[in-house]
Amino acid sequence: MTGKEQEPIPFGEYSAIYDLIYRDKDYAGEAGFVADLIEQYAPRQADAPILVLDLACGTGRHAMELAARGYVVEGSDISSGMVAVARNSATERGLDVRFHECSFQTADAIPGSFDVVLAMFAALGYLTHFADFELTLRNVGKKMATGGIFIFDVWNGAAVVSQYSPHKVRYEADDKRKVERVSRTTVDEVAQQAFVKFEFKVEYTDGVVKHFSEDHHVRFYFPQEMVDLLTALGFEVLLRCSFLQPEKAVSRDDWNMTYVVRKMPDRPRAGHHGQ
Repeated sequence: MTGKEQEPIPFGEYSAIYDLIYRDKDYAGEAGFVADLIEQYAPRQADAPILVLDLACGTGRHAMELAARGYVVEGSDISSGMVAVARNSATERGLDVRFHECSFQTADAIPGSFDVVLAMFAALGYLTHFADFELTLRNVGKKMATGGIFIFDVWNGAAVVSQYSPHKVRYEADDKRKVERVSRTTVDEVAQQAFVKFEFKVEYTDGVVKHFSEDHHVRFYFPQEMVDLLTALGFEVLLRCSFLQPEKAVSRDDWNMTYVVRKMPDRPRAGHHGQ
């Protein structure tokens, strides 16, 4: 605990329609991007499998795509609804992916160590207090095998402050329901935080109409700031790039920026002289 007021856990009722909202998201392409980074920075040793832990995995779409590529994958999310959807989806696809219900702050409870730890879709942004960010990085370090890497993306402040939309509406539908999602966003440039209120209207084919809302509070970072934070917390930055474009350096127009980092060896403490 950090001594602050606990914010509500997002992705409650949202979890039931999340995959519909993002059904056009290119999870396979994003998993391919991650796989390329893994092969470059954490290559397979002989015939040993590469173990991957996907933190804040949501409905498990990235985890399942990576499992389908031959990685041994586990996922974790704070939302019980999201974890339930992920487990059902993995079973339906016949994929052996284990899912845990843990937050970033309790991820150290997940058994074992991993060659790769992931946090996709700017999930680290939900850590709006530094104490939680620091604890999460400590937990990530505990879960990384020797020589392991951490791959994540976050919102780029330079893009957020110039590109964010105060009001957006999105519509999606399948054979069971129609969904309208209204997003209302405000940005605090000094605190580097965005406040997004989602308002949902779900119309089912049997005539039932459901309304609900969720408040999402997200931290954004500037490129060099993140490098400095990682370095201060004991991580070496191996790569910083535009999301999905490993050869492209981050620019002010890239909303999402990706980092690949490795835990630096602990520095030996200075000995006591004269003893």
